[in-house]
Amino acid sequence: MTLSKRSCLLAFAIATAATFTVPLSGHKLDERAVVQAPDAEHKLVGAWLTRIRLRNCETGEILPVPPPLGRAFGLFTVHSGGTASEYGIGPGQTPATRSPGHGVWRREQGWNQYSYAFTFARYDATGLFVGSVRVRSVLVLDAGDDAFTANSAVEVLDADGNVIQTACTTVAGTRFE
Repeated sequence: MTLSKRSCLLAFAIATAATFTVPLSGHKLDERAVVQAPDAEHKLVGAWLTRIRLRNCETGEILPVPPPLGRAFGLFTVHSGGTASEYGIGPGQTPATRSPGHGVWRREQGWNQYSYAFTFARYDATGLFVGSVRVRSVLVLDAGDDAFTANSAVEVLDADGNVIQTACTTVAGTRFE
């Protein structure tokens, strides 16, 4: 699939704005049988550095978006008690065009499986509210608890709450210490 430079920039900017982003269906999670540790819910808690890549929602294939469009960096903080915050600016974006993201997370079945969802507001260059972005993700924590992979479904909404675009991303996270 070949994307025009403008399409790549728009899709990647929207997906990046959703710092953590795998569709909730069709994602095969690790099926290792491991006894659940009492502190398993807290293994994800902390600050994370993320690298976001746009992917094909149908096939899961990472899209070949060339640098610098194909690179994005984000921050994700998982708070004890089930809340989370995130922030990421993609290529071609400015911090003035989006708010930080706020959301919720929970541990799912298995020792290393989590889900989260968050939202953030979008603004135009004049500061006018133009809509929001909603992200739903599935996250798999690695065995060392210091890295994860997340796949996300991203919905871009207009100011009236109507979905106007969708995208999918894969995120690699490393613990910030």
